[in-house]
Amino acid sequence: MSSDTVRQRRGFGNTAPESQQQPTQEQPDQQPSGGSKPTGTKRSLTIAIGGVLTLLGVASYTFLRQPSSAVDPVGVVATPEPTAVQLMTALESVATKRGEAKKKLEGLSRTERREEAKKLDVLTDLEVTAVLRAKEKSWEALGGALQVDTNQVSSNDPIEDYLASCDLRSSAGTAEGGGRLMVGVFDGHAGYRCAEQLAQRMGPMVDAALASIAEGTKAESPALSKAVVRLNRDAGHDWDQVPMALTAAFMAMDNELVHESLKQFRKLNDVEKMDELLGPAVAGSCGLVAVVDRAAGEVVVANTGDSRALLGVRLKNGTWKAVRLSEDHTAKNKAELARLARDHPGETVIRHGRVLGGLMPTRAFGDCRYKWPLDVQKALFPTLLSRGHRYATTPNDYASPPYVTAHPVIVRHRLGPQDKFIVVASDGLYDQMSDADIVNTVAGWYETRGVKGATEDANAATHLVRAALETDSLGRRSKGYIQQLLAIPPPLSRRFRDDISVAIVTLNDHADETAEKIKSE
Repeated sequence: MSSDTVRQRRGFGNTAPESQQQPTQEQPDQQPSGGSKPTGTKRSLTIAIGGVLTLLGVASYTFLRQPSSAVDPVGVVATPEPTAVQLMTALESVATKRGEAKKKLEGLSRTERREEAKKLDVLTDLEVTAVLRAKEKSWEALGGALQVDTNQVSSNDPIEDYLASCDLRSSAGTAEGGGRLMVGVFDGHAGYRCAEQLAQRMGPMVDAALASIAEGTKAESPALSKAVVRLNRDAGHDWDQVPMALTAAFMAMDNELVHESLKQFRKLNDVEKMDELLGPAVAGSCGLVAVVDRAAGEVVVANTGDSRALLGVRLKNGTWKAVRLSEDHTAKNKAELARLARDHPGETVIRHGRVLGGLMPTRAFGDCRYKWPLDVQKALFPTLLSRGHRYATTPNDYASPPYVTAHPVIVRHRLGPQDKFIVVASDGLYDQMSDADIVNTVAGWYETRGVKGATEDANAATHLVRAALETDSLGRRSKGYIQQLLAIPPPLSRRFRDDISVAIVTLNDHADETAEKIKSE
């Protein structure tokens, strides 16, 4: 593991004793709250929408990777490609093994569970591959100008991460080959409801914002119109369209989820509508959206929370450079600490590294327990709590809300011929690997494409997720580790790993050029 890893790693044997662990909003060993699980139809539809996303990102520092010479296929033994029937049978076997594992692990303390997990029946190579390929997707975007690979592996049950992608219709571009692709990752917490709504609605919201700004018309959404007016007033000058549209869309989405839904519930005064209307507000989510703008030749990233975007850059000398396109909004971010101190003078907002002792990200969608006035919480939280929303509780020393904002930080990067791929991922990936390791892994995948037996995965995101789950808490990589890790059933696996969602966008304009350089070396 490279020295730049800054996050605490999950895994076997890297957790403090139970007596030292602080209670937090995110309790990994429990089912997410907020009513019943989504139906299979609704869930499949949402994943289908969310599975269209962004691909490979980079870091805020740089590292060098020595150029690889052509891989010699001599001695490489290619494993036969499993059939669809074999993969389906393997998934059924995984379900059986996990069912038996769940019986053994349920009811144990965290310490006992960690020890017992080491004794479970491990998955076979085929079973691991079946799990990893279950949700992989790959397609071309913007007429083949971009290649997108995505994948998700759950640890929560149901998964709390969502992916989303769409071509922005209002911005087809005037130049030949123009157009804009939006990809986003939404990492939920306290349940799936907030992230699910963001994945379904963020694309149309950004599209509507772009249309409103470009045409000078009023958006259909009152929250969006209000956000555009406010941004024009506060900025004091005209914004470029994409950064303004992303900022307005983020602000409007959170307003609709947290405040407009509250107004609607009060108007209806129907308890049966409480889960539907207020569930997404009680839950929360980080959100990162990247827009690849072909006409402008740039990528614009809007981030709220601790998901991350990385850019893979190949220099002329053949080395690789990693460039981070976002910053994490946590208590480790000095700018965030200064903002919170400025907004809440005299208060101790960060406790045990979390907002009011509970929330890890300092910016997030939803999370009404950090945003609603105290009188609203007192009126609604008892009923919400009785309906299964276990995070409908008021934090201690709640004096001056809101404590959490969904206002994004925008990063713009002008794309050049050396920029090869963008990685967008939830923090479950970065818990397992450093930024440098991520770019190193993806670069290696690109350099060995087409070499028989060099990689098990035709999908770049699958290859990256496999590498992440093969990496233990000391940075050592082995097949045995992933076989053991994936044998632990969700949601009991939450103590060992998080949900992982990855989207990798290959900038195909320069893909052929890269392949030729590698071949010539």
